[in-house]
Amino acid sequence: MIGKSILKILMLGIFLAFTGCAGIGKYWVTVSVPEESGQVFTKITDKEDLVDTTNSFAISKDGEKIAFTSWKTGNGDIYVKELAGGKSLLQRTSRSEGEFGPCFSPDGKNLAYYAYRDGHWNIYLIGAESGAAIRQITTGSPPDAVNPVFSPDGKKIAFNSLEYTSDQYGNKTWSGFSIWVFEPESGKLAQYTEGGMPRFTPDGKSIVFKRAKKTGEERYYGLWMVDLETGAETSIMAGEFGVAEFDISPDGRKIVFSTEKGTKKSATERENLNLWTVDIDGSNLTQLTFHPSDDRCPLWAPDMKGIYFLSTRSEEDKGTVNIWKMSYLGKFYKEGKL
Repeated sequence: MIGKSILKILMLGIFLAFTGCAGIGKYWVTVSVPEESGQVFTKITDKEDLVDTTNSFAISKDGEKIAFTSWKTGNGDIYVKELAGGKSLLQRTSRSEGEFGPCFSPDGKNLAYYAYRDGHWNIYLIGAESGAAIRQITTGSPPDAVNPVFSPDGKKIAFNSLEYTSDQYGNKTWSGFSIWVFEPESGKLAQYTEGGMPRFTPDGKSIVFKRAKKTGEERYYGLWMVDLETGAETSIMAGEFGVAEFDISPDGRKIVFSTEKGTKKSATERENLNLWTVDIDGSNLTQLTFHPSDDRCPLWAPDMKGIYFLSTRSEEDKGTVNIWKMSYLGKFYKEGKL
């Protein structure tokens, strides 16, 4: 009887280790929490893919491919993976420097990304299918450029520069971002406004970006929109919320973003990133994820029935990040299609 009791205790311990009750500190091993009931979570990458933990990834417009930075080679190279099936990864960059923030062109033929070479961050283009014919987009003005994104028609690439100030000894300190737009065919380059992480609206007429609002000793980022023709700016959401990363829905009506807002409710709880949505006019703030791990870098699925994001959920090692997809049915319930 004693032997059977011990066996039952051991079996219970194994069961708890693989369910939501993983023990103190192992909050990241669960897939979802009760507040996320009704949402389906699907893991897209595996821990062997060594997905970069903080930089954004990309979904092709047809929804068939995903591009991300992986550390499989130790250098931070860009890989492409088919979403329909199979686990094979196609390596697209292979230099000794890291390449980050890939973005598909609308036709899926090219990838834009940024890399640190010769002392500066610059934007580059490479074939998404061939992995060949690298083209450097930015070449010194501005000196540091990151976060590229294509316009819906593929004729423009928006990005943000990194701004620095120098003291009398030549020491540089980061001071902010600026939004730029480049036209590859004409070579035209234009600076628009102060801000970071540009995203074109689906009609291509405006850019949504984030801008820091100085509050005490911290920088809290809000969401703004600039009209590319007139330069007029509109505040979507004030900076008190603290936007980390975001994406605009394919229909242009909603924004999904990650934030630490409201996650540290007591001294014993940690701050973590969750996903929220907000209408393009700043109304209808809605929290989507409640998991105590970090959910970040959200991207809408082209059909708007899902949202892709980076997360540490379900891993034994809290430092392991994978790309996940969660179901999103809000739009379709409202329209009476489900």
